[in-house]
Order: sequence, then C-alpha cells, then structure tokens
Amino acid sequence: MVVVLPVAIVAIVFKSALASERNRKEIILAALEKNPNLDVEDLVKRMKKSEKLIKEKLIARLERGCLCCLMGVAFVLLYFLLSVQNEFLIIAGTALIAIGIAFLVSYFVGRRMLAQEMEAEQQNMKQE
Repeated sequence: MVVVLPVAIVAIVFKSALASERNRKEIILAALEKNPNLDVEDLVKRMKKSEKLIKEKLIARLERGCLCCLMGVAFVLLYFLLSVQNEFLIIAGTALIAIGIAFLVSYFVGRRMLAQEMEAEQQNMKQE
C-alpha cells in the first residue's frame, strides 16, 4: 500500500507529459499540413513553454528563504515562549531556519554571480 501511491503519482505525471508532447506534435503536424511553407522553428519557439527569467527564479528563492526563516523562528518562539514543550517544534524550527538561510545565501550569491546574465536577458526582452 505504501508503494502504490508514489508509483501512481509518477505514472500520472509521466503519462501527462507524454500526452502533452503528443498534442504538441499533432498541432505542429496539422499546421504543416495546412501551410507547408510554415517556419517550423518559429512555430516551435512560439509553442515552447515560457521559462522563468533568472530574476524571477532569484526572487522565488528570496521568498522561500524569508518564508522558511519566519516559520522557523515562529516554531522556535512557540517552543520557548508559550511553553509548548513539543520536540517537533524545536527540531522543525531549526531545520526551517537552516533551509531559509540556505535559500537566502543562494539568492544573494546568485544575484551577484548572475548580474551580467540578467542584464543580457533584459536586453533580449527589450529587443523582442
């Protein structure tokens, strides 16, 4: 019973990815049948799922870091100030604070390292 749920989830995700890819191929083939002079590369580029910008990814890391740190601090404060003596709170709180700090470090390091790439990406967005 424990194995069935993860296997079912993986199977559903895999089948949906295959169905999505199959639908994309059918759309491209139908477009080529209607207009044989169609630029396939341009069509594929327009149909491609838009990836998040570097800046959006970094902001998501910042949000996750702040959220994890705040939840961790709340758990630790709950443990110490309200006398809710549950070991889960102190363990989860310190783990969430550590995860939050890791996300924040990732954000600040990434922002510094990827500054040029973000600028180039922004220039590409202005050109299009």
